[in-house]
Parts: sequence; C-alpha cells; structure tokens
Amino acid sequence: MVEATKLNSTFAELGMDASFVQQAGLLGLQTIADVMSVNLPKLKKHPKFTYTWYANMLDLLQAHNLLKKFQADQL
Repeated sequence: MVEATKLNSTFAELGMDASFVQQAGLLGLQTIADVMSVNLPKLKKHPKFTYTWYANMLDLLQAHNLLKKFQADQL
C-alpha cells in the first residue's frame, strides 16, 4: 500500500509536470487522496476535464499501486 504521506503529497511534490498540476488544480484536485475520493462521473463533466489528463492521472495511480483500488471504488 502507498504511504499515507504520498497520498497527501501534492502532485508537484510527486514529480508531475506543471501542466498536469495546473489542470488538476482547475479540477479541484491537489493530492492522490483527492483523486481517490473524487466523484468520477462529476469530474468527467467538468469543463476543464480532458482524457489526456485522465490517462496521466491513471498512470500516476498505477505508479503508486492504487489503480486497482481506484477502479474498484468507482464501480
């Protein structure tokens, strides 16, 4: 399981690029913990949502061994 400190680290602290961090901020997300608790259908309707950003977010979750949990929580 990912360390609790990583869940609460900002995307910039986790090494994500500036455009990802900026778009996440526009979506109201600052940390992996925010992503793990997001209402995905609502997020996908946000005017600033893009599937390119979403794919990068899924890669981030995979890198921290959280992708399966995220997917299971969204079902």
